[in-house]
Amino acid sequence: MKRIIAALLAVCTLFSLSSCANTGTESGATSTENSNQSNVTLSNPVAVDENGNVDMEVALSYETDIDALIKELESRTPDGTKPVSKNTNAETLELFNYLRSIYGKQTLSGQQFFGSEQYEDIVYYMETGDLPAIKGFDMIFSSGDQEINDKHIDEAIKWHNEQNGIVTFCWHWKVPVDISSDSVKGIAFYTDEITNFSLENAVTPGTKEYEIVIRDIDTIAIKLQRLEAAGVPVLWRPLHEASGNWFWWGVSDKETLKNQLYQKLWYMVYDRLENYHKLTNLIWVWNGQAKKCAVKANTYDIAGMDVYPSTENHSAQEGQYKTLAGLIEGDKMTALSECGYIPDPDEIYADDSKVKWLYYMPWNGEFICETTATGAIITALGGTPSLNTARASSEFLKKVYSSDKVITLSELPDFTGTTKKLPDHIKNWEANNPDKKPAESKLSAFEQ
Repeated sequence: MKRIIAALLAVCTLFSLSSCANTGTESGATSTENSNQSNVTLSNPVAVDENGNVDMEVALSYETDIDALIKELESRTPDGTKPVSKNTNAETLELFNYLRSIYGKQTLSGQQFFGSEQYEDIVYYMETGDLPAIKGFDMIFSSGDQEINDKHIDEAIKWHNEQNGIVTFCWHWKVPVDISSDSVKGIAFYTDEITNFSLENAVTPGTKEYEIVIRDIDTIAIKLQRLEAAGVPVLWRPLHEASGNWFWWGVSDKETLKNQLYQKLWYMVYDRLENYHKLTNLIWVWNGQAKKCAVKANTYDIAGMDVYPSTENHSAQEGQYKTLAGLIEGDKMTALSECGYIPDPDEIYADDSKVKWLYYMPWNGEFICETTATGAIITALGGTPSLNTARASSEFLKKVYSSDKVITLSELPDFTGTTKKLPDHIKNWEANNPDKKPAESKLSAFEQ
């Protein structure tokens, strides 16, 4: 009975669901959050308690059999022309097929989101009359012992459903800084801020760390299910930059490498979301970046590389691409999942280039906007930011956004269930700055 009640609570806590009657293994719930969607099939509901938190008794009853999972993954030849998920819904398959159709021919422009003002968008719009095709969001505020903040979830739904944009999510996964002491408060994702949280324990059932990890994965599953119910496909990039030791999940020493601890955590995340919760809206992005972080190819659709040159560098990043291409098995797509400088499309698509970047994703703040020494974005009267010319000149940005090799927001096809509305922050900025409005807006269809 407890499991039935928990499952009912799980379905009912998803936003704007039209039905929570079916709580069996295959949920039949639908969503009305996006008026353009109908009969959106949900994945298996996450069991929650009377307070809406993950029901840990139910959650811990499922454990990933890593050896069996690997055996099953190895039994199938990787096929990059199809999603690795067996649960993919229609909206997500539509996006996946579009990505495959442009891969190697064109590159999607991107931008990482953070502040609700979205000053980066204003810079792009002011300079080019257009916006990036992909927006990057983060689950950083969606789990852990903190007040949950769904700002990124809300903005992602609006971006896809109202602007017809593509959504990608990473996860700066915060864990307790000292798992052994109740008196030490705080959570963090940087290794040097954590005094006691064992990655080995995190993948070992029966430990405190393992319980935290299971709780957090299931909490994130609830957030992903909200996106799923709203009809939003997600390029899902968990456990990013694992080749370094700056994040607690990274391969930081010989023991971590020897015991494949990062890989075990990756398989746990993959297994719970794919095989246990059966999410239908995920396109998986692996961002391990090194051979020591290699995972089975049947667990990701896109391989990502994060590149932050120390000096201005708009090259195609051929060396980084070769490294990444040498790590993957099968015909997987590759992307600059984070970058400090926008690559020059002329170099990516030069006659002698073998580089294939599906998309590029500059980080927020100083990577596109002029900032103070402390990182605060500088704005003039009317809330107008300016382009950080140390990262890209106005001429270069215009060149990129006018290239027939770079896809911007205005050039995306119409995805199922989406509309085209000019974002509120752009409309508000235009109203306050009519003299700065671009001479030619490529988003004319969005302005009606």
